[in-house]
Amino acid sequence: MADLKVKRRVLSACQTNCYYVYREGADDIVIIDPGSNGEIVYDDIKGLGFEKVAGILLTHGHGDHTGGARRLKELSGAKIYAYEDEAEILKDPEKNLSGWFGIAYGFDADEYFHDKQTFTMAGVTFTVFYTPGHTKGGCCYYVEEDGVLFCGDTIFNGSVGRTDFYSGSINELARSIRDRILTLPDETKLYSGHGDRTTVEYERKYNPCL
Repeated sequence: MADLKVKRRVLSACQTNCYYVYREGADDIVIIDPGSNGEIVYDDIKGLGFEKVAGILLTHGHGDHTGGARRLKELSGAKIYAYEDEAEILKDPEKNLSGWFGIAYGFDADEYFHDKQTFTMAGVTFTVFYTPGHTKGGCCYYVEEDGVLFCGDTIFNGSVGRTDFYSGSINELARSIRDRILTLPDETKLYSGHGDRTTVEYERKYNPCL
């Protein structure tokens, strides 16, 4: 199987990580959390040589992660996907905090995932992990064969996601991290919504919030 490639583009005032995920030699690409500017992301995609976006995956509904999603959909024709319990936040400008980053908005994803759902896009097989806590419908995307987890704002390098926004819960967040992330193999690479890449082993040993 061709190597998995993960490239990061930092976008928005919150320095949000947008990830470009693809197999070497593939014809299409997956975008995770397109930050605040869909046009920048689309230009990057073209620069990487891709003509097709297989899907736009959202880890949760906050505006710094979703602001570019609708424009990227317009430019690429790709569908937007999110976890089913995040629909309320996506559609409500007050709850998704979009006004903090410019014009407030709300929208529906084209399709919603459920927990443990497995799907393949651009030759990459993902499993959805339901990880509430930062928001009630937050999720992570696990690529088991490559040992990679895209974890949004659930856990960071040396920290964890905030729980003081609408539907946040420190107890739910702790449970999500304990049961869904720290149970993965030590070498699993964690690609978070903000900051640098880390691993399960490093966070288990050194994250002061755990």
